[in-house]
Parts: sequence; C-alpha cells; structure tokens
Amino acid sequence: MKDQNAFKIMKEITRDVMAAIESGSLEKWVKPWQLFGFPKNVCTSKEYGIFNSFHLTKSLVDCRFSYSTWGTIKQWNSLNYQIKEGEISKAAVLFPMNIQIPVKSKKKRKQEESDKEPVRYKSYLAFKAYPVYNIEQANVKESDYPFFVTEVHSKGLDRIDAFVNAIEHNVGDSWSNKAAYVIGSDSIIMPPKEHFRRQDDYWSTYLHELGHWTGAKHRLNRNLQMDESSYAFEELVAELCSAIFAGEFGLSGQLQHKQYIQSWIELIEKNPRIILKAGRLAMEAVDYLKVEASKAEWTEKRIK
Repeated sequence: MKDQNAFKIMKEITRDVMAAIESGSLEKWVKPWQLFGFPKNVCTSKEYGIFNSFHLTKSLVDCRFSYSTWGTIKQWNSLNYQIKEGEISKAAVLFPMNIQIPVKSKKKRKQEESDKEPVRYKSYLAFKAYPVYNIEQANVKESDYPFFVTEVHSKGLDRIDAFVNAIEHNVGDSWSNKAAYVIGSDSIIMPPKEHFRRQDDYWSTYLHELGHWTGAKHRLNRNLQMDESSYAFEELVAELCSAIFAGEFGLSGQLQHKQYIQSWIELIEKNPRIILKAGRLAMEAVDYLKVEASKAEWTEKRIK
C-alpha cells in the first residue's frame, strides 16, 4: 500500500463495515471467514481482531490470495523468508497506542513554583498502521505452507449446540416471544427454536444474548444500564460477538437486530473510532465465552 496512514485505513474499514451493516445480512460478515478462515499472524499464529480481520479478508479477496496468513517484513525475515521482488503491501493492520501529552496548569504561578510542580499527563488513544504481506507474497516453499496455513473445516449446528451448552448460564422461557438478557435475574430468555425460520437464526440470536451476558458487572462489566446511545452501542457489541461466532461455526442468514441498524450507522458516522472500540469489546466477549466453555472440557479443536 502506498499510503499507510492509519486514519485513511480507519475510514476504509468504517466504510466497508457500514456497508455490511446496511446490507442486513450476516453473509457480508462471515462468508469470507467461512471460506478462508480468520486472518492470523504468521509469527504468533493469533487471529487478528474483528476489524483488522475484516480489512485483511477484503484485501485477500480483492487480490485473489488463497490463504489468510499475514506478517510484516520484519516478521517474515525473522522466519528466514523474504518478500518476493516487486511485491508491495496490499493491506495494513491497525495497532492501538496510548499517547501521553503533558498538561499545562491553567493557574498562574511564579516561575520557581511551576518548576517544582510535577508534570501531569493526559493520555489518548491513537492508532498506528503496519503494512503486512500475505504468505503468497513471501518466498515460502509450498512444502512449508502447512506450518502457517490452517485448513478451514465446516463446523455444523451440533458443534454450536455443544459450545453453548458448555457455558454455565441461566436460561428461561420467553412468554413474549422475545429474546433478551435479563440483568435482574442474570438469565437469558429465548423463544422456542420452532419460532425461528431457521436454526441459524436461532443460534445467531442466542449468541447475541450471550454477548450481552458477558457484559454483566461480575463478568466484563460493560455497564448495561445506560442511555439510548450507549444502549445502541452495547447492541452493536453483542451483534459483532454473534457475527464472530457465526464466522467460526459457519452460520449464515440475516442480522437479528435490524431495528438498531440506523442507530449503529449514526454512532459510526459521529465517531469512526467507535467501531474499533466495539470490535475490541466484542473480541473480549468472544474470548470470555470460549474460556467459560472450556471449563466444561470444551477445547478449541472441536470448533476448528
């Protein structure tokens, strides 16, 4: 990429995410991940966050790469590989950084007094863009690919059933045919499966409510009792949590909370960085649920 400006990349991600939200379809989110798997780093083997993944997968499709393994030049070199001659970066990942700047006192004091005063700092979140290269842009031998490329497997509804049931949580019946996380009783209420057009829709909704469940004060503490704007943000976090799992388990279908789409778009238009924050919190929720499921002897191998 010629321009690695973090703000420009953030605008591109925001534009693509808003298009996916406006479509009202999970396919825009999860189909690429179902085909290629979540993008991962060649050195750490860790998956990138949801919006870096969204951006990298789009680049993968646009450039017609086949594998979702990426790394910086330094990372490829550390593994004794080189970027092929003539190759340029086709994507970049955003890395959050806390920047601290000194805060000057507004009070007028004598020079000798101000010299003794300890310097106070104010921190704010910024992003730095790192250019990355796909495995097909490096001189990796075909025989070495299995070390860095993860084969994509179909998950199936039986796997998601086992995953959800492995998470210890309270479940109640919905008398109003409405799905919800009830803060007071710390429980999830779900309509019967037969009330949904497809099982995919049922499980997408269930995972959305489990996303809310992680935000309880005694879990990830996201302050679920809030004003209208904050409520829309929490709904976005839960929907992104559901979308991530949809990509892992092979679910498809429609977004289950379309009534919030306009609110989400307004939030993102006012502050493009809000989508990155929502993605970070959604990944935290996903990781929390995986840990909870693992307590019932669930292993990552069963969803891969």
